[in-house]
Amino acid sequence: MIVLKNPNELREVVQGWKHDGAEIGFAPTMGFLHKGHGALFSRSASENDRTVVSIFVNPAQFNDPEDYSKYPISTEKDLELCKAVGVDLVYLPDRDSVYPGGIPSIELRIPRLMRNLDAKTRPGHFEGVLLVLSRFFHAVEADRAYFGKKDYQQYLIVKEFVRMLGFPMEIIGVETVRDPEGLALSSRNARLSNSEKEEALLLSRALRLGERLIQKGETDPEAVRAILSDVLDSSTSLKTDYLEVLNADSLEELQVLKGEVLLAVAAFVGQVRLIDNITVRIS
Repeated sequence: MIVLKNPNELREVVQGWKHDGAEIGFAPTMGFLHKGHGALFSRSASENDRTVVSIFVNPAQFNDPEDYSKYPISTEKDLELCKAVGVDLVYLPDRDSVYPGGIPSIELRIPRLMRNLDAKTRPGHFEGVLLVLSRFFHAVEADRAYFGKKDYQQYLIVKEFVRMLGFPMEIIGVETVRDPEGLALSSRNARLSNSEKEEALLLSRALRLGERLIQKGETDPEAVRAILSDVLDSSTSLKTDYLEVLNADSLEELQVLKGEVLLAVAAFVGQVRLIDNITVRIS
C-alpha cells in the first residue's frame, strides 16, 4: 500500500494506473476510521482495479472551530485498516497542500438540495465539502467515488454536484453500518461516554419506529414526526437539532407520504452531535 502526502506524487501514480487501463475507486474521509469506512473501501476494492483513500480533516466544512479542534485523529490505526481491506493508496495531505494560500472564499451551492437538514443547521458545511471534493476529484480522477448513506444529504449533493460539473465519475452510496445495538457507526461516537451511547440509541430506535408506522399504513408526515419526537424527547440529555420526514430524492417536504421517504434526525448527545437516517419505500 502506497502512502503519499504530496499532490503531485499522487497525480503521477494515478496517471500511471490510468495509462495501464486501471479503473480507480476513491473514498474521501476525515480519518478516525471504523467499519463503516471499511465497507466503503471493500466495496471499492471489489468494483475497481485500484482504490484510493484520502484522510484529511477539512477545516472548510466546520462551522464550529471547537468541533474542528476536537475531531479525533488516529492515523496509524487508519492505515492499518486501509491495508487490511485492500486499499492501494492513502493520500494524507496537509492543510497547505490542499489550500495553498489559504481557504478561498467561493460560493458552491446546489439550492434545491441545500434548503434543510444539515445545510440549514450547519451553514457553510456543504460548501466546504464541495470545495475540498472538487480538488480531490481533479487530483484522483476516479471512475467511481464512494460515500456512506449515513450522510444522506451529502450523498445526494455530491451526486448532483458531479452531474452538474461534468466530472466523469459515478457516485456510489453505501448503506449505513451499525453496531449490534443499532447505533450508526461514526467517528464522533468515540467522544461519547457509556451512558451517552445508551442515550444515542434513541436515534435509531425512533427511526425504526417511524419505519414501522409507515409500513403499517401511516401516510401523515406530521403524525410520524410527532411520534418520533416523543421518543427523542424522552431523554433529558438528548437535544434534537432537526427531525424531518422528506422525499428521499428531492428532500422536499411531503403532504402525504408516498414513494421513497427519508426519515432523518440530528441530535446533540451531551456535547456530541450525531446524525442518522433511514429510507422507507411505500409501494
